[in-house]
Amino acid sequence: MTGFRLLSFLGTLAVVAATDVKPGTQVECEGAFTEVGGRCVHVELSNSGSWHDSRNFCHGLGGELVNLADVQFYSDLILYLESIHMGKMHFWIGATDIANEGTWVWTDGSATRMGTPFWANYGVNNDQMPTGGTDQNCAILDTNLHYYFNDAACEKTYIFPICEK
Repeated sequence: MTGFRLLSFLGTLAVVAATDVKPGTQVECEGAFTEVGGRCVHVELSNSGSWHDSRNFCHGLGGELVNLADVQFYSDLILYLESIHMGKMHFWIGATDIANEGTWVWTDGSATRMGTPFWANYGVNNDQMPTGGTDQNCAILDTNLHYYFNDAACEKTYIFPICEK
């Protein structure tokens, strides 16, 4: 019986570690927000707009464009997006290099990690995003590139926001 208890404990420990939620804590999200990976997010599927419009939309909900600095949360969010089957939509996230070209930061001012596992690869040389220069200063989750980050023109209006609070 001791072996069974140990196995049960290890299984519970693995589930807790995989979900990154501390035992006994529960995230409760209000209104339009849903718990994903221990955080409250809202994936907007009906109102697209520019990066700035989308950020204002999130502010109106009491949130901000999502920060995906944590790779586990990024993974959890991708699994959630795939579970809601919304098709080939692109999503604004809170990373930008508007203030200083080539220096990507989240809306809270923290640095955006560059390279793998966040930014997409493309082309025959397998180059890595971001490559848009001064024309593309806002980041999206690009469904055509398997939800990796891509840089886009901030003025594009067919992209939907993901908010968090």
